[in-house]
Amino acid sequence: MSTAHAVTSKGGEKSSRASLWIGGDTLRPDQISKMLGLEATQSAVKGEHFGSRHIGVRRTSFWYLKSPLSDQLPMAEHLKWLLNVFEPKLDLIRSIPADWKVVLFCGYSTENGQGGVTFDADLLRRLGNFGITFVLDLHLPEPDLEVQEEVPLNRSEEHTSELQS
Repeated sequence: MSTAHAVTSKGGEKSSRASLWIGGDTLRPDQISKMLGLEATQSAVKGEHFGSRHIGVRRTSFWYLKSPLSDQLPMAEHLKWLLNVFEPKLDLIRSIPADWKVVLFCGYSTENGQGGVTFDADLLRRLGNFGITFVLDLHLPEPDLEVQEEVPLNRSEEHTSELQS
């Protein structure tokens, strides 16, 4: 039986998300949706502007489907959801042109820098059988930018400083 565990510690929000991303210069998102029988969470075509107020353009076309599960659930649950959707379509995924990329993209963030993710053996087997790139993007808290009082490395340095004064 497959289980998922969130590794947590006191103090701090944790969030997980995962999506399957397909990208390539010649990719047409509408064709991917039709081929897979799924509507993308987001898609774009190479050369399109990022938005009406941006001058930058997309450098490649892409299509992705994001897990709709709550970001408070363990990452393993997001991965299982995606695998349940895409494993029956594995032959279609494997038929994607070699010059396109297929990536399972996961993000994990923690407010206090503590915690992690756990994948059981069954999930790791399923991910390995899927045969695509797996990216785990970690978002850790920003360092506290307040200037701290300089603390001597050891007591002998403290005494040396006092003697030199």
